[in-house]
Amino acid sequence: MKLNGLGLRIAAVLALCLMLVATCFAGEAPVSAEAGDQFFHSRSLGSPYTTGIPYALWLAMMERYPEELGANWGEFRDKFGLLEDPARPAGLPVGFVLYDTKATATRFLMTNCAVCHTGEINGQVINGLGSRSIRIHAFNSAVMHIARRDDFTPSQMLPLSAAAARRNHVPWGWRSRYVTKKAIKQLKTLSATYVEIDAGPGRSGVLEFTKAIHKQKVEPPYGFIRIHSVWTYRKRESFGMDGLMTGDLGAALAAVEFNKGMPANYIVDHPNQWASLYEYVKTVPAPKYPGPIDFDLAQQGEQVFETACARCHGTYAPGAQPYKEKIIPVARVGTDSDRLRSITPELTTATNNSVFGKYVQVANTGGYVAPPLDAIWCRGPYLHNGSVPTLADLLLPAAQRPISFFIGGDTAYDLQRLGVAYREDLAPDGSRRGVRASAKQYEFNTRDPANGNNGHEFSNKLSAEESAALLEYLKTL
Repeated sequence: MKLNGLGLRIAAVLALCLMLVATCFAGEAPVSAEAGDQFFHSRSLGSPYTTGIPYALWLAMMERYPEELGANWGEFRDKFGLLEDPARPAGLPVGFVLYDTKATATRFLMTNCAVCHTGEINGQVINGLGSRSIRIHAFNSAVMHIARRDDFTPSQMLPLSAAAARRNHVPWGWRSRYVTKKAIKQLKTLSATYVEIDAGPGRSGVLEFTKAIHKQKVEPPYGFIRIHSVWTYRKRESFGMDGLMTGDLGAALAAVEFNKGMPANYIVDHPNQWASLYEYVKTVPAPKYPGPIDFDLAQQGEQVFETACARCHGTYAPGAQPYKEKIIPVARVGTDSDRLRSITPELTTATNNSVFGKYVQVANTGGYVAPPLDAIWCRGPYLHNGSVPTLADLLLPAAQRPISFFIGGDTAYDLQRLGVAYREDLAPDGSRRGVRASAKQYEFNTRDPANGNNGHEFSNKLSAEESAALLEYLKTL
C-alpha cells in the first residue's frame, strides 16, 4: 500500500508519538551490578534517536564511502583501532551494539562503555582497561566528512539504505524510512558546526565534546586525556583525572553520553542506568601481572615505594592504610597544564547551571589526581595525557624521556619496562625519538600542544638499583 502526501504526514506524526510513548513509559530496572555489566558490555545506553545511527543507513554509508569508513567491519576496526570479538554478531567491534526499537521497528547501531574501556595487552583482552588504540576523534571526523558531502542526502541515501537492509536482513519499513531521513538531516546539521580535532590513539578531548554540546567555542588549549582504566573508581571520590566532577558519581559516568548528544533530561530521568553502571565499575577486578616476578627484589622495591610514592598514591600492603584521593597542584606536580587551562569558567558555569548540574558539580581543581596504582603495570602510556610510554621512562628526569614514540594498532606492550613497547633513535642533539614499527601506528610528539611529558619528577633521584626494585614492586600491585 502506498501513502499519499497526507498519509505520509500522518505517519510522521504517528512515528513521533510512538517515540515519545516509548520514552515516557519505558520502566527502569532496579539498580544492580549485573544490570551495569549489561550496559557496559552488551546493551546500548540512552535513546537511539539521539545517540544512534539507523543500522541500514550505516551499512549504506560503509558501502558508499569505504575510503572514510572501510569497506567492511575488518577494515573499519583497523582504521579506527577497535577490537575484534568473534562472538559478536555481524562482525561488530567490541563496544558496538545493535538495538531494535519496538515503536519505530528500526534497528540502530550504538556504542557502549566497552568501546573505549576494553584494552589489549599482547593479545590478551582486558576488561576495564582504557583502550590504547581507539581513534575516537578520527571516527567522528569520518562520519562528519560524509555528512558534509553533497551526495549525502535523503534522496540518495534512503534507496541505498533500503537496499542494504534487504541484503543484510535488517528490518525496514515506512517508519524506518522516516527515522532514517530524520537521522540524515541531523547528521547534516551536526556536521555544519563540527570542529575537527584529533587527540590520537587512546585519548579523548572530553572537554571539547562538552563545549560543543554547550555551543561554546572549541579552540586551544585542548584538554586531551588518556582513556583511563575503570577499576580505579572504586577508590575514587571524584570523576576525572583532575577531580573535575564531584557529587553523584553514578551520574558523572553519564557525562560521556551527554557529550555524545544525550539530552540532560534523559540522563536525570534514568538514574538507575548510571547507578547500575557505577555499581558494576566498582566490581571490575584489577588484572594481575602475567609474567614472573622477583619477589625478593620487589620487597626491596616496596621500601622505595613507601619512601618515594606512598605519600600521594597510598599504600598497598595487606592491612595498610587505604588509598585516600589527593589532588596535587599543577605547580607542584609540574605536568602539562593545557587540560586545566581548557576548563574555562564558561564551561563550568554552563554545566553547573544545567539540569545535569543538580547532581554533579564541576570545578577547575588546579591540579591532577594522584590515582590509585592498582594494576599500574598495564596502564601505559602514563600521566594524564599519555605522554610517557613506560614507567621506566617516568622514573627518569623529564629531560631524559623520549620526546616522541609511536602508538596505535600493532603496538606491543613491554612487560619489563611496564608500558608501550617502542623503537627509538638518538637525534643529533641526544634526544630520544621514536621509530614507527607498523603502518597502523601514529606518532606521539611531546612537543605538540597538550602533549608535554614534563613533570612528575619525584622519583628522578633514585639510583638505577632503586628504580629497578621499584619497577619490580609495581608489578605486584
